[in-house]
Amino acid sequence: MNKKKTRKIVREAYGKIARGQEGCGCSTCGPDAREFAKSIGYSEEELKAIPDEANLALSCGNPTALASLKESETVLDLGSGAGFDCFLAASKVGANGKVIGVDMTSEMVEKEKR
Repeated sequence: MNKKKTRKIVREAYGKIARGQEGCGCSTCGPDAREFAKSIGYSEEELKAIPDEANLALSCGNPTALASLKESETVLDLGSGAGFDCFLAASKVGANGKVIGVDMTSEMVEKEKR
């Protein structure tokens, strides 16, 4: 499969997930998203601090736990999805910091903004 076709397939699949047209195809979507997030290291406190709509169970780790973020820093989240880690990073860098979420699908970026 060529790169252009692969990008198109991924973009379409993630767009559908963002629009709520289908799950990610795994067992962690829906109500199990919180349990999945806990299983990869997110705390109950962190999960309470972000909108439930940002947790699409698409995470592959807990980067905010490893990054040692500090007040006033700028964070760039590539593949930000619906903003799960952006919300957590924002609380760590504070009002003087900046968090930039970048995703390959406009639907995910729009979901994050909402």
